[in-house]
Amino acid sequence: MNKKPCSIFNEVFGPIMIGPSSSHTAGPARIGKVANMLLDDEVEEIEIKFDRNGSYAATYIAQGSNYGFVGGILGIDISDEKIKQSLKTAEEKNVKVDFKIESIEGDIHPNFARINLKGKSGRKISIESASTGGGMFEITKYGAFPVSLKGDCIDVLVITEEPETLEEIKMLLGKTNLNFEARIEKSQEINRYLIDIKLDTEISDELLGQFKNLPGVILVKHIKPVLPVVKRIVDKVPFMNAAEALEYNKTKNSTLWELACDYEEAISGKSRNEIVEMMARIVRVMRESALKAIEGNFEKRGFLPSKAGTIDRNMKKENARMIDMGMLNKVMVWATGIMEYDICRGKVVAAPTGGSCGVLPGAIVAVGDQMGLSDEDTAKALLASGIIGVFIDHQATFAAEVCGCQAENGAAGSMSAAGIVQLLGGSVEEGFAAASLAIQNILGLICDPVAGVGNVPCVGRNPMAAVNGILSANMVLNGFDPFIPLDETIKAMMDVGLLMPREFRCTGLGGLCITKSAKRVEKELCLG
Repeated sequence: MNKKPCSIFNEVFGPIMIGPSSSHTAGPARIGKVANMLLDDEVEEIEIKFDRNGSYAATYIAQGSNYGFVGGILGIDISDEKIKQSLKTAEEKNVKVDFKIESIEGDIHPNFARINLKGKSGRKISIESASTGGGMFEITKYGAFPVSLKGDCIDVLVITEEPETLEEIKMLLGKTNLNFEARIEKSQEINRYLIDIKLDTEISDELLGQFKNLPGVILVKHIKPVLPVVKRIVDKVPFMNAAEALEYNKTKNSTLWELACDYEEAISGKSRNEIVEMMARIVRVMRESALKAIEGNFEKRGFLPSKAGTIDRNMKKENARMIDMGMLNKVMVWATGIMEYDICRGKVVAAPTGGSCGVLPGAIVAVGDQMGLSDEDTAKALLASGIIGVFIDHQATFAAEVCGCQAENGAAGSMSAAGIVQLLGGSVEEGFAAASLAIQNILGLICDPVAGVGNVPCVGRNPMAAVNGILSANMVLNGFDPFIPLDETIKAMMDVGLLMPREFRCTGLGGLCITKSAKRVEKELCLG
């Protein structure tokens, strides 16, 4: 796969979000925010179309795509509690909202959505988009033009009647210190061109004004980034996969977390201290999510009550019916609780996805706390996890809609294994081996959320994946050899995912979703 380098804080960790789903709630919210900027008007009508054979058709209500899209279009951030009430907010603002499920032809992503917006001034736009997993997205069409808007840079879109406008824009930009990329697309529908200028630092109003005054220019749109890290336009990273990282490290002798920092510095330009502090903030959010989940004082959603707090209290009883797993008891409670909290629209960190948001807090943060480590040391373990996520993003996907649950809980377990190796002072080679083993253990896992929510099986799979990560690290640190290198295991996971029938990839059409009990609860369940 030929992907551009990702950021640990864009594609791998994050977003910090209101649940339940990174691909079906956070991704739509971010798409909506960009659509809001493209409209550049107070919205009056929202029409969103899904393909009946895609993933949204079965899940857009249960997994919060409806309030994600609408909230983003209304300008509400995915981390803001207000997004849960976005449909009501739209109604109060007299915004007409219409979701349609249709047969859409063509080779489209399982999370494809076509969005038509009308503003109060009469302005209209149409975009095509895909939520690509872990809160990431791509807007692929704007009006009559193909585009690639991913929210990780400043985009300036210029619609012109003259192809020569591109060279005039390059001349103007050449007089500045701005790093930029520019490409031109000719519409197949109208005799006009779209120029997309991508920048890694903000552009001045004066320069935008000069663009608008160029001959033939019809429209200039300024789109601000919606992701945490603005990627450098000149993104020469030290490595893209595990094999390259091992080669790079021959002269560095770095630890896993230091490799992660070297990589992220190249992508973002941030210092090592800034990178560690960004991850330490994620540690604190994960811990807060776990404590709130165990406390249990939050709105309930789904078809099963949250049980992490009950499990925690019962296990502490003198006559508890259990095999004592030591530290793993806390891992289990945290991973279970955070996934339950996510389903109930609590604030969590998608790491790497909403459907696997309990794994890394359970396997890394809970363990770090139990070991008495500082947030900085735990953050370093999460950075070690993050570099595994980078390799997965570059060579596979985090989207269950593409690759099944092996891409979500499988990826999270793999990342956890490397994080545990970092916590225990293991080597880079041991971290990569443990990550490979964790994926091997879960290869082929399907995505089949009953009734579109994660009560079953996602809640149970999160602690399973967390324990898988710890088990894999322990085995490797004590002499086990998983044999297949990490990059080859990641590619095998992707190959398996592409061979999965769509019924097993978050469509609600296979696995546990079609059992009698699942069908019964699907009819009974009412989600707002």
